[in-house]
Amino acid sequence: MPLDVLSPIIRHAVAPAWARWEGSAYLSHFQRLLRTQYDDAQAITQNQSRQLLAQAQHAVQTVEFWKQRFQEAGVAHAELDHSQSLLRLPLLTKQELRQQGDKLISTDFRREDLIKHTTSGSTGVSLTTYRDEGCQQLKRAATLRADEWSGWRLGEPVACVWGNPQIRTDWRGRLRNRLLERRLLHLDTLRMSPATMAAFVDQWLQSPPSLLFGHAHSLYLLAQYVSQQRTDVALRPTGIISTCMVLHQFEREAIERTFHRGVTNRYGCEEVSLIASQCEVRGGLHVNSDCLLVEILDADGNPCAPGEVGRVVVTDLTNRAMPLFRYEVGDMAAWSAQPCPCGRTLPVLEKIEGRVADYVVTRSGEFISGISLTENFALQIPGVVQMQIVQEAVDRFVYNIVRDANFAEASVARIAELTRERFGGEVEFETRFVDRIDPEPSGKYRFCISMVEKRFD
Repeated sequence: MPLDVLSPIIRHAVAPAWARWEGSAYLSHFQRLLRTQYDDAQAITQNQSRQLLAQAQHAVQTVEFWKQRFQEAGVAHAELDHSQSLLRLPLLTKQELRQQGDKLISTDFRREDLIKHTTSGSTGVSLTTYRDEGCQQLKRAATLRADEWSGWRLGEPVACVWGNPQIRTDWRGRLRNRLLERRLLHLDTLRMSPATMAAFVDQWLQSPPSLLFGHAHSLYLLAQYVSQQRTDVALRPTGIISTCMVLHQFEREAIERTFHRGVTNRYGCEEVSLIASQCEVRGGLHVNSDCLLVEILDADGNPCAPGEVGRVVVTDLTNRAMPLFRYEVGDMAAWSAQPCPCGRTLPVLEKIEGRVADYVVTRSGEFISGISLTENFALQIPGVVQMQIVQEAVDRFVYNIVRDANFAEASVARIAELTRERFGGEVEFETRFVDRIDPEPSGKYRFCISMVEKRFD
């Protein structure tokens, strides 16, 4: 069946039937979120206040950490709003989140019933969080709403430029992917080379996707390859979504020039999912205010004025399983002084700063995404709190590591094993143990730095 016929059938019949079978409310949430994105600013603020009060009451009653935190800060949850009272609550750092771990899980839930999310994070810190099913489906709906701003529609095929795709390989997983998620093409960012990119382009020509989705730098790398090596083809998706790291203007221009489509920039993190996304105007990024309360703070902890770059701090309004109040994401951003001309009333971030990752190049000519590489290292080495990978030459790496008490000889052996697997047996590496890894003066944290020139010939 042709894809242009199959896609609307999936959107209007298969997806709703699958949601009913799963007992998922995400499509109902999605329809509601299509309306709330045009609510007036006062209605959005009032809804967030209601959600914040309910979340605070739940957290104080079911999570001992938050009960003590609120008491020590002198904040009564019953009076909490998203202005002065909230500002008195201390920020939750990544280190605290890592140290507290399961202690942040609400007593209303069992950990084994929750949805686990593990990531190396935008700052290279290994973190594990949990969500309840209701929260997961609401965030799924919010992400779907933002995805459709790119021009893509539910049910249409997707091409992913990504590492470690989360696709089940059993027959149920394959069926779900084929008939619902439609992630039909995949370019592994851990194995990017002229050969793998050529195969990806050939598959694209056989089964054209509607959406091209991936890491900002990896999409740029693919665009460079196509513009230099495959000038004989025309690849024109309906939408392009860039995520996971800063999308620089030169990268945007190269991607759009190559694929003849505007890039929709998206911003989020594994801990709270989607934070903000561009719409079809592709100016500022609309904040996911139905699920989150976002603050931008200066060095003294005061709210930033529009245009002023500050720290991104997020309160999750929907995750009852592991409530997170005033969580410092580790990125920098600025509010926009102007509303978006699209007519949506969701708050707008003017720009995102603070996520920069290089990709490394191997002796065999493969290109490896920095974010995929960091995840594959930091999450597989016991005792690693934070990690930075520096490629000084094609065959030499330096690993800057912040370790904890779980780091042992087995961790060292695992580093050597991963190095051989990813870069080959002739590669030299040095492990340096440090107390901390600081961001650059600009606020950007480079968790993968490569000093090697990238070429396609």
